[in-house]
Amino acid sequence: MFRSLILSACLIGVVLGLLVTAVQAVGVTPILLNAEQFEGAGEPAAHEHSGGEQAAHHHHEEAAGGHHHGDDAWAPEDGAERTFYTTVSNIFAGIGFSAVLLVVMSQLRERGKMMLSPSRGLLIGALGFLAVFVAPSLGLPPEVPGSAAAPLEARQLWWVFTVLMVVAGLGLVGLARGWMKLAGIPLLAIPYLFVPAHEGPLFSHPDPQAVAALTELHQQFIWATGVTNLVFWLLAGVLSAIALKRLYKASADQYDEATA
Repeated sequence: MFRSLILSACLIGVVLGLLVTAVQAVGVTPILLNAEQFEGAGEPAAHEHSGGEQAAHHHHEEAAGGHHHGDDAWAPEDGAERTFYTTVSNIFAGIGFSAVLLVVMSQLRERGKMMLSPSRGLLIGALGFLAVFVAPSLGLPPEVPGSAAAPLEARQLWWVFTVLMVVAGLGLVGLARGWMKLAGIPLLAIPYLFVPAHEGPLFSHPDPQAVAALTELHQQFIWATGVTNLVFWLLAGVLSAIALKRLYKASADQYDEATA
């Protein structure tokens, strides 16, 4: 069963990676390329890049993390090379998150908490979207290149902490009984007590027109990454539920044949 779960996660990850890359090529990548034209102006040395091309970003990614680099740091060339590395990273993200969903759904099914169906898969996928993208984005929205932000390490730690707290909170609210359900509510709010915020303007570009353009691109980027992550998580939930249902059916058929 474990081998089948891993294989299913890999197959689902490939499908998710290819689809998300196609969605990003339409909605996310053009925004990033436009924002990169303004990046670095007026800054002496280092720049902050967004990793918004997922997931899955991010969120958080995410699917909406980032990476810090200097002027001499390697980066893939625009075009085929960039698309290739984006596709590979999306596939690995798809495999990892699909494996998590498969394990969660399997455990819920074993404990009689969940029936395996596409609609239940949509629900689990929506909860994953809330925990991994929406919750972190409420504190740290996805950033376009050229954005000013708090130190990367602080944001990464906060992202991980937020996802863990939200997952635990949603789990208690949805699965616990009695007063234990109420214990999940504070967990949903705790991360927002100490968001690693940046002090000062979001964009330090010296040209007001460029700042206005970047601000508009930033808003578009938030919506584009949100839609991309929503597609990713809903499809991941549905495919995971379908795959897991078939695995259990195949296992039951093999058991019947062995005992016949």
